[in-house]
Amino acid sequence: MPSTPRARVWITAGLLSVALCGCSSLTGGTAGGTGGSAGGSTGGDTGGSPSTSSAADGPEVPATSLDLERVCTGGLGYSGMPAYDRTKKTVHPAMLMNNPGDSWSQFEPPAGDFPKGWILGYSDKPADAELVVCVERTEESPTGKKCDMETADGKPFTVSTYNTSYRLKVVEARTGKELSKHTGEAKSDECPMYIFSSEGEDKDKYYNEVRPKDYRKRVQPFIAP
Repeated sequence: MPSTPRARVWITAGLLSVALCGCSSLTGGTAGGTGGSAGGSTGGDTGGSPSTSSAADGPEVPATSLDLERVCTGGLGYSGMPAYDRTKKTVHPAMLMNNPGDSWSQFEPPAGDFPKGWILGYSDKPADAELVVCVERTEESPTGKKCDMETADGKPFTVSTYNTSYRLKVVEARTGKELSKHTGEAKSDECPMYIFSSEGEDKDKYYNEVRPKDYRKRVQPFIAP
């Protein structure tokens, strides 16, 4: 039986490019260390700005989602953010922060990965979050598998795939208190359907990353008790 022609596209939009292939199902990885699950974005903020903090301004709040890095890395909350009370049987909105190994950024999961209202989006205010969900890649290891890809103009290239380890934390945005921590691995022996890469990154590497659906049940007891 003749092999199916490989349908792969290389799309450029600003600094972001995507390469597509028809070789297997989507595994949720990324290329070049862009982080998050495939199809995701690195967030709406393009640069950090200082959080608003002074006696005149009142309680401290994050000016942008990037300011929430300190909640994930240092357990330092913002006194002006909403208090978290798990005894209240309501949705406690969270900001999802992702670090693929180099820097932190907001990540908005694709529609349907979480119930509406659980995870704040790029258009929402970071200061409205009661919780911060921190997902961080901690290690990567080569799988030994190579996948054939192709650019829009027909130029072939090869992607080497990597399994990853990750750390997941749920933290109170106001106090910086860690409520839950979990470590796990994201493994796959399949080739990606498409990959994302930013300018200057190595598009020849594809990282299998933990997907939102893989940790949805772990964060549910805190976001929607």
